[in-house]
Amino acid sequence: MYKEFFHFKAEPFRVTPDPGFLFLTDQHREALAAIIYGIAKRKGFVCITGEVGVGKTTILRSYLDSVDEPALRFVYVYHPNVSFLTLLKHIFKELGLTPPGEDIAAMVDALRAWLVEGHRARHQTLVLMIDEAQNMPIGTLESLRQLSNLETATEKLVQIVLVGQPELDALLAERQLRQLESRIAVRTRLGPLTRADSLAYMHHRLKCVALDDVPAFTDGALALIVRRAHGIPRRINVLCDNALMAGFTRKTRPVTRAIVAEVLRDMRVDPAPKVGWFAGLPWRGLAAVGGAVAIGGAVLTAGLSLRGPDEQVAGQVVAAPVPPPPIPQAAPDAPPLPAAVESLPPPPPPPLPQIADLPAGERRVLRIVAPGDTLAGLTSQVYGAFDSRSLDWVKRNNPDITDVDRIQVGQVIEFPPMPGK
Repeated sequence: MYKEFFHFKAEPFRVTPDPGFLFLTDQHREALAAIIYGIAKRKGFVCITGEVGVGKTTILRSYLDSVDEPALRFVYVYHPNVSFLTLLKHIFKELGLTPPGEDIAAMVDALRAWLVEGHRARHQTLVLMIDEAQNMPIGTLESLRQLSNLETATEKLVQIVLVGQPELDALLAERQLRQLESRIAVRTRLGPLTRADSLAYMHHRLKCVALDDVPAFTDGALALIVRRAHGIPRRINVLCDNALMAGFTRKTRPVTRAIVAEVLRDMRVDPAPKVGWFAGLPWRGLAAVGGAVAIGGAVLTAGLSLRGPDEQVAGQVVAAPVPPPPIPQAAPDAPPLPAAVESLPPPPPPPLPQIADLPAGERRVLRIVAPGDTLAGLTSQVYGAFDSRSLDWVKRNNPDITDVDRIQVGQVIEFPPMPGK
């Protein structure tokens, strides 16, 4: 209703997960890169968790929209509160297969035969994406191990992505699911946005639909929404959408702080911020590494928490930080602040990990090549120097590197600890 009044080509704050409005913070890049890496490297299980409304489903759908690999066959599970038999029936239906009756063992065998044949012909892999996985019964989750066991001598035939709320972490910690939990090789968690990211998120969505340069909100209005949304993108969308509607009914452009305050009162929004929301990096405490992944020309700087039954992987790539838009500050009862108000500085990038800082055991640093990266530069970052010894070590552990002067964007390079380091 308000599109024409604010000169929008579309509604900027729809609550449906729309990849066209995708806004990637560092932690969203982490989640997207975790999915990309886990599936590309055939790690088996990937797990993404986060609170309600932080963008988990949007990340899933953005991955599905961006991936272009004919060998991958995707099955998306929207309603996971089903038995394992029902899940198998859904998989067969999505793949266009006829199940051999309702015997679970026979169905798994038939699925394996189909996957093996597809793998021989075109290296086909099934990707099972389970959204709202915290609602899946324990028995069904445990039975997923049967699907993860479908593999050739060298490669898994089924990749499983579990996406859910924090209750999924608690569910996986149950003793009867310990075997499944031990197989999760890539996992990360999405938290609330920081203040800087919240403001940048709103500017991003408004820019996506704006047909002119006239602002839709005053700085004071944006500051108040940032403070009261507590970093939850879905809540930001709801508050902004209602504020725009209120501005339209009052024929007021831009929307003022007073209008936003009235909307907050009408919606009975809790004024108290959640504990730890402005902690800078809300995902601090995860075992994080970084990677840069190029998708459609965009470089995604990401941290991955990678763990498999027999190895640990850690690493980090840090891209040049892009300063967020200025953050307006407004007192609860003050008028809108001018645009010249000093903004808070963006949080500093996480430090590069050093081999000496890694725990004992078989640990290695992982790099996903970004535009402009060179093997010499990456090796120097990891080992502190680039010489013939370190170069030989990297080449020996990465047989896919055929030319040390040419590495590909998106290529994964492993840097195991050097002997004597």
